Amino acid sequence: MSTPKKQYFKHWAESDLGQGNVYIEAVGEVIVRQVEMYRSLTTWADKTGQSDARFLLADQPLSWFDLDSDDGITASEFEAAWKKAKAATTGG
Repeated sequence: MSTPKKQYFKHWAESDLGQGNVYIEAVGEVIVRQVEMYRSLTTWADKTGQSDARFLLADQPLSWFDLDSDDGITASEFEAAWKKAKAATTGG
């Protein structure tokens, strides 16, 4: 049995903070890491926790989100967003 492949997406989002983007890393249907970027806030979440209690790791399957091929990004694009989010919330 093969391991599901990792997929990466960037999708428009809206929160109490306004409009922004959500970056998603998924393995099969399971979202394993995500970054949310709004004008004044960048957050991260994974199975170990999150940087902001208001922005939890999505628990819906990937297919629940309205994503298409236009939303796909590369692993390096996701990693850049992840690194930025971690640096913004841990001071480096």
